[in-house]
Amino acid sequence: MKFRNIIMRALVFGLGLGAASCGESNDSFLDKKINLYTRDTTSGTREGFFEKIGYKEGVKDDTKLKGATIVSGNGDMIQKVANDEYAIGYISLSTLGENNKVKGLTFEGVEPTEANVINESYKLTRNFNYMTRKAGDFGDTKKEELVNAFIAYMGTKEGKSIIKQGHGILALTGEEKSWNDIKDDFPIVNDATANITVKVGGSTSVEEIARSLTSSFVGTCASKNIKFEHNHKGSGDSYKNTQGTEKDNNSSKLDIGFLSREIEVSGSEPAAKGTYGKICTDAIVAVVNTQNADFNETTANQLKDIYSVDGKASIWGDVIETK
Repeated sequence: MKFRNIIMRALVFGLGLGAASCGESNDSFLDKKINLYTRDTTSGTREGFFEKIGYKEGVKDDTKLKGATIVSGNGDMIQKVANDEYAIGYISLSTLGENNKVKGLTFEGVEPTEANVINESYKLTRNFNYMTRKAGDFGDTKKEELVNAFIAYMGTKEGKSIIKQGHGILALTGEEKSWNDIKDDFPIVNDATANITVKVGGSTSVEEIARSLTSSFVGTCASKNIKFEHNHKGSGDSYKNTQGTEKDNNSSKLDIGFLSREIEVSGSEPAAKGTYGKICTDAIVAVVNTQNADFNETTANQLKDIYSVDGKASIWGDVIETK
């Protein structure tokens, strides 16, 4: 038993202030098991998190984690951590935003803020990327033209402003072209007869930005029959459902996929040249329940110790007292 625990127990006993009379003591909290939450192995957020804390073994192998509960996305992670006083998890900074249901932790002594991501002092970061189907593989030339127009829109002054509003992190140079400057290069957006549905999916971390971008873009189109259907389940769908094994599966195929990690072009995701690119940068934030008052900062080594199946941190007293 650690010295601090002994002292605290002595004080509680001497003052007659046991948990029965004033609620759970801090000492009792320190003895509680750390409940781990993680994303599934297709998640870009999971890949970025474990790679940046120096534990690549945990990216694709659940057996390398210390009994973590798998959640379906950022929203599910927030809900699970918010409902579990002893929880720890991780989410996209773009999802954290103004959310006050969970508490974001300082990492290696640096606050997870947009400014600290831009100045590169906050190191737990990754890129948001996009991927489309190959040229000639959309099944409809007008749809392909529309997707190309949308990709161009993302890089305009208006597109980048929407990305920043959605908590995507990128530096604006002031020299970005406006959509009106280049819109006429994509006549499909002025076709009032166009009847096109574009299927969009991939990362849940990028979903908010993707929905805002497509909604704004549709508002610039002449036709009321242009639609973007969103079905975001994880970064792993992006290559698989645009150019990979599921690209022709009518129930799951995508025209545009978003990823919250790098694309493995030289490995398992050999995407065609010109079909992918970077949108912005985002940070990953380790989060705990708001009732966890004493745990406010962490490090890569500490997070590895918490999540690794061989790590020494199992109860909250292991990390709160040794941080």
